[in-house]
Amino acid sequence: MSSYKKEVFRKTLHVLGLVGAVLWVYSVEDYRQSIWYTFVGTLIISPALFLLAFVPKLSSAVNARRKFEYSQSFTALTVMYIIVAAVCWGYLGERMLVIACIMAWGPGDAAAALIGKKYGKHRLGKAKKKSLEGSLAMFAFSFISVFIVLMLWNKWGIVQMVIVTFLTALVTTVVEFYVLSGFDTFFCPVAAMTVLALSAMAI
Repeated sequence: MSSYKKEVFRKTLHVLGLVGAVLWVYSVEDYRQSIWYTFVGTLIISPALFLLAFVPKLSSAVNARRKFEYSQSFTALTVMYIIVAAVCWGYLGERMLVIACIMAWGPGDAAAALIGKKYGKHRLGKAKKKSLEGSLAMFAFSFISVFIVLMLWNKWGIVQMVIVTFLTALVTTVVEFYVLSGFDTFFCPVAAMTVLALSAMAI
C-alpha cells in the first residue's frame, strides 16, 4: 500500500472518530454524565489499545505510523472532549459550541493531511513536514465547518459569526502547524474552545 493510501486509511479512521465524537455529544442530555462516561470509556479502551500495539501484525494492518499511535490519539481525543465539554457545555451551557470546537479541528486536519501530502509543493517550517497547501486546506475546511455550526446555533449576527469563525480557523491552523504530530487532536479543539468561549462570553 502506498504512503498516500495509508494516509487515506488513517484519515478515514480519523473521520469516523470525528463523527463518533459529534454523535457522542448528543448521546446524553446531561454534560456530567457525558463527561463521566467518557472518563470511564478512556480507562477501559485506552489500555486495550495500548496492549494491542504490541501485536506487530495488527499495527501493520491498521497502518500505525508509530507504536501506541492509536492509544495516544484516543486518549488525546477523550481528554480533549472532557475539557471542551466541561467549559462549553458545563460552564457556558452551550452544547453546540462543543460541536464547533471539534469541527474546527476534524475536517481541517483531515484535509490538511490529504491535500498537503498529495499537492503540497511549498514546504514550510524547519522540518519541512508541513506545506502551504495543507495549511490553506486546514484553514478553509475549519472556517467552513465552524461557520456552518455557528449558523445552526443561530445566536450571533452574520458579521459576528464571520469574525469569530475567521479567528477560530486562524488559531487552529497555526496550532496545527506547530504542534507535534498526534497532539493536534488535543490542542486544536482546545485552542478553538478558547476563542469560541471568550467570544461567547463577550458577545
